Amino acid sequence: MQHVMAIKTYQRLALAGLCSLFLAGQAAAQSNEPAEPAAISESISPRILSAVSGGYWETVAEAKPEEDSTQSAETAPGAQMRGYYRIVSLRSADNTSRLFLQRIQLTETGPELFDSKEVTALGEMNAYITDMRPENSTGIAQGPGFAAFIYLKLDPAVEEPETFELFVDDLGDLSFMPATN
Repeated sequence: MQHVMAIKTYQRLALAGLCSLFLAGQAAAQSNEPAEPAAISESISPRILSAVSGGYWETVAEAKPEEDSTQSAETAPGAQMRGYYRIVSLRSADNTSRLFLQRIQLTETGPELFDSKEVTALGEMNAYITDMRPENSTGIAQGPGFAAFIYLKLDPAVEEPETFELFVDDLGDLSFMPATN
């Protein structure tokens, strides 16, 4: 029982570290002085295994009652917001992998993390991510959405990984399943 509680505590700490990393990146991106690439690369957590980006998303900003009238043109109700997707894999305290889907918003000051959510289906599998690849490496998305292949092992002793596909459709709905090709 204590072992399970310790793993859960380490998982929460790893997730907190990941959030801190992205908040630090946002703070650097919002400062007037651009951060040096070397400093950014050195600030990345050693638990980050890989990141892949691609596809695109668009949405219209909605009014939120708690927001004040000092909104930027990018976040004002009715403003068109757009950006791209990024998936980030990280090593948990128990050495299995976790996967996060993020939307990166393109703003006047540069890209910013818009939102992030864990792909819980992978976490429930207790798998080990060995590689991630975008479905399309041309850099030109044919339509909104995102697709990537995730190579993972359920048992680290197995030689060949299994291939799963992460797919985000034009509405932003996510699916994660064994690849069919």
